[in-house]
Amino acid sequence: MAKNFRKIPPVIRQITSIELPETEVIRLENGILLTVIPSGTQDIIKLEVVHRAGRSAEDTRLAARATTLLMREGTHSMTAEAFARKIDYYGASIKSASNMDFSYATLYTLGKFLPEVLPVYIEQYTQPAFSEEEIEKFKKTNIQKLLEELAKNDVITYRQITSRIFGDDHPYGYNSEVEDYISLKRTDILHHFDKYYGTDNCCVFLSGHVTPDITDKVCRALSFPLKHAYKKAYHSPHLAYEGKKFISYSRNEHQAAVKIGRKLFDRKDPDHPSFYMLNMILGGYFGSRLMSSIREKLGYTYDIFSSMDLMLYDGLFYVSTEVSPQFVQPTIEEVYRQMEKLCMEPVSKEELQMVRNYIMGNFLNFMDGPLNVSSFIRNLVIAGITREDFNQFNEKIVKMGPEELMQTAQKYLNRKSMAEVIVLPEQNLQ
Repeated sequence: MAKNFRKIPPVIRQITSIELPETEVIRLENGILLTVIPSGTQDIIKLEVVHRAGRSAEDTRLAARATTLLMREGTHSMTAEAFARKIDYYGASIKSASNMDFSYATLYTLGKFLPEVLPVYIEQYTQPAFSEEEIEKFKKTNIQKLLEELAKNDVITYRQITSRIFGDDHPYGYNSEVEDYISLKRTDILHHFDKYYGTDNCCVFLSGHVTPDITDKVCRALSFPLKHAYKKAYHSPHLAYEGKKFISYSRNEHQAAVKIGRKLFDRKDPDHPSFYMLNMILGGYFGSRLMSSIREKLGYTYDIFSSMDLMLYDGLFYVSTEVSPQFVQPTIEEVYRQMEKLCMEPVSKEELQMVRNYIMGNFLNFMDGPLNVSSFIRNLVIAGITREDFNQFNEKIVKMGPEELMQTAQKYLNRKSMAEVIVLPEQNLQ
């Protein structure tokens, strides 16, 4: 029997726009902003509570991290074990995290069990115990994790480049130390919770197979009394790190770790779209120029990338890699050579289109599945990015030309504006 083979390939269509899913926004009387993102057909609910209570709101080092992780370790009516047992009994889970600006607690559960687990989840916000016993467990566990992380030269370079660019006393720049965990007190945690966990700095995201009844239950569970949170002022650092090289030694590994970077901007900066694409071209994906040159052509490293860390008030750009010590300087020189090429030579239309397709395809991946959609919408909302802002960002990516990219490169990718952080194996110490 003859087989019919396709002779004409399917048409490749360019992605020119991305539609965000419809959401319902409810402002509760106590100031909580609830965003409902109904999607999916499976009986799965994701409920995420976010406070602007991360590092940039701290009065004591590590208070934000400790508060977030300890809230679920027992309440006034339940021990940590009882709290975990009740959540586990219904097959639910709670994930907690804290970053530079925000603190999160995310509940995953089946919709049919939401009435049983929702009161437990909410109780960590209304009656956290912060017991001395759990605080001591938190300290011991995280000190051990910190010591394990400090055995990695790549981690050391990231800690150093943030401290060099933002400063040791800045919330975006300080590095947690063993002494910080030891000195952390229960009063510090209570202070952070009381001062920065308010209803007026709280965003909640409800997604999955959401019904009107589920939305109503969540609204009633969140309707606790109004609580104002203190709004801490942000102070941008002004450090002279540009053009400096910082070298240190470690007994951890045979590989040297390198980071080259500079202070950047926040997500709302007008240069965000052009630098986002520029970063992708330089080292933001597997086919980037740094990968093609330093990994594929020169063979100096297995992995090299460039990255943008955009916080609520500031940002950081850096190139990161690990190489053998003898290749450190050649690698650094090649990084700058690739930056200079972006400053002096227009990106070809073919490369520009390939990267544009990659970026827009990535955005589509973020929309794959109700839980991913929820995370994407959350990131936009807490950063203050509206639907119109997102559409404008996409439009700029689609219409971005070589000249605009070259101007952005000349503004940001010059050697004099960079700091270099290098961690060498101790045996290279002369």
